[in-house]
Amino acid sequence: MKQSVVRLQQAQSWLLVALFFCIPLSVAPAYILSAVLLVLCVAEGRFGEKCRILVREPLAWIFLAYFLVFVVSLLWTENMEWGLRMVRRQMFFLLFPIYLLAARREHLMRYVLAFLLSIAMCEVFAYYNFLQLHVWPHLPEGIRVDKDPYDTAPFVDRIMYAPALALAGYLALHQLLFAEGTRRVRLLYAILFLTTAGNLLISGGRAGMAGFLALVMLAAFQRYARRPVVAALISAFAAMAFLGGGYLTNDYFRDRANAALTDIQNYDTNPNTSLGQRATFAMNATRIFLAHPIAGVGVGDYPQEYEKMNRLHTPSVMLAWNPHNQYLYALTAAGIPGGVLLLLVLLVPLFRRGERDGREYLRKALPVLLATICLVESYLLRSNISLLYILFTAALWCQPGKARK
Repeated sequence: MKQSVVRLQQAQSWLLVALFFCIPLSVAPAYILSAVLLVLCVAEGRFGEKCRILVREPLAWIFLAYFLVFVVSLLWTENMEWGLRMVRRQMFFLLFPIYLLAARREHLMRYVLAFLLSIAMCEVFAYYNFLQLHVWPHLPEGIRVDKDPYDTAPFVDRIMYAPALALAGYLALHQLLFAEGTRRVRLLYAILFLTTAGNLLISGGRAGMAGFLALVMLAAFQRYARRPVVAALISAFAAMAFLGGGYLTNDYFRDRANAALTDIQNYDTNPNTSLGQRATFAMNATRIFLAHPIAGVGVGDYPQEYEKMNRLHTPSVMLAWNPHNQYLYALTAAGIPGGVLLLLVLLVPLFRRGERDGREYLRKALPVLLATICLVESYLLRSNISLLYILFTAALWCQPGKARK
């Protein structure tokens, strides 16, 4: 292979490293890096070989179809401006083939370590912010999201930060349970796992906590695959230790947990609470889907359709621009085709058979995380999380071949 092609391939892989580092920070640089990656991919040539790789990869077709189903729904969208805005939020699905071609199997740990290093840096800022908010208020204000006065996340809000923490916790746990390493390296992963769990407790991101618990349970069943009772007991103990420890030791976590319980108990009398609103969003979104099951209302018309439904059934509850549930979002925007394609996006990577190459457990973790958190938020509309899902999917499913030798 020509030396220039090898250098271009190496450069593309290093750009992927930079993209993984961006996940918990900001997606703005990710668009620039992706544009450079596209230029290098074109400059590398060998288009026939690359086309054969993509044709043989079902995920490339599934991700493209998922993106296009919302583009097609623009045909019956009245609010084209909002529709284009929602389509742009899912642009990373269109870029999946570029990431898949750039990813190199032998560089997986580079990508993982870049993401974990970025998370570790964020955790330092997050812990400082927590101490400044709740322990030593005289400290100078740190780098913090200017959205919620109690949000300790440094660069993105807790909605997007907590799921990234959940995956980082699983990656550290995976290295502890299944990877070889020196005692010092294993100690570093153990510290990262514990600090990540602690950061989740002070983050306030309940979806991320649910995703983290799902991944810890998955790791237990992966570790004790032939002893499911032991795995179930470990999972139950881990969940109780995590939630119970957080409730007893962390005032912020306890307040958030108590508020969630109060929201559920008082829904009938006061639906305008955090969980009460989400329940209302889900009910009204279901009504929209049942009124437009075949093709949905179009990717741009959800806000106005929701306003009509809200006025009819729940006029006292605030409006929402999305149902805070990815499944209902796909169904309301693009009907049954949108829902089916979303299931393919999440379930094909989960149930698809892959080689036993050290990546098999990681391949399951990613869709488990997204399938869980998408129940409580339209996370594939959140650019940082869609980037996380698409980059890791590309890195975990890239195949060896002439283009990567």
